[in-house]
Amino acid sequence: MNLKALGGRRFILALGCGVMTTVLCWFGKISDVVYASVILGTVGAFIGGNVVEAIKTQQSVEDEQ
Repeated sequence: MNLKALGGRRFILALGCGVMTTVLCWFGKISDVVYASVILGTVGAFIGGNVVEAIKTQQSVEDEQ
């Protein structure tokens, strides 16, 4: 299975977290405050991971030159 074609491992995990949180909120298992906190945390972690990956990739390219 090619995860890169689907958006990558981090994207799939973030999407899954969003879907599961939405389902739990829909059925009243979690409150809207918990929903918002989980979504904000997930998006923050996703963006942070992408930034760290970009910085490390840039540094490795510069080290090779």
